[in-house]
Amino acid sequence: MSKKKRPSLKDYLRTGKVQMEPEESPSRPKDAEDEAPASPGKPQGDAFLKVLTPRDLEVWEPILRAGIEIKELPLDYASLRKAFRVTDKVRFTYYILEREAMPLRSIRTSAEIREPLLLVIGWDEMGTLTLYWPQL
Repeated sequence: MSKKKRPSLKDYLRTGKVQMEPEESPSRPKDAEDEAPASPGKPQGDAFLKVLTPRDLEVWEPILRAGIEIKELPLDYASLRKAFRVTDKVRFTYYILEREAMPLRSIRTSAEIREPLLLVIGWDEMGTLTLYWPQL
């Protein structure tokens, strides 16, 4: 069995630091995903950081640098609203960025997902950040 390191947000609010903890994963053959994991230095993460306010940057930069998986998807308002309605709100958190230099805010209802938006962020507590951009 190989050990992977995963980001852990345990005690993040108290300490302000993202911890790395090993995870047991079953042995399986290597595939393309294993060879090229998402790295925090990719342009998508950097583009995301550039549009954040300094306060939001303090929160999200350590998380991105911890080696989380970053996905980029096109922002389809109708399908994102539908996905938000059926999503487990304990595991997933969604944020809206309306314009640059504005702070991120949590989405409480699917009606908040409407034009114009600069970005929607989907955070999975398992360590996946999904960036929904209006155009890819």
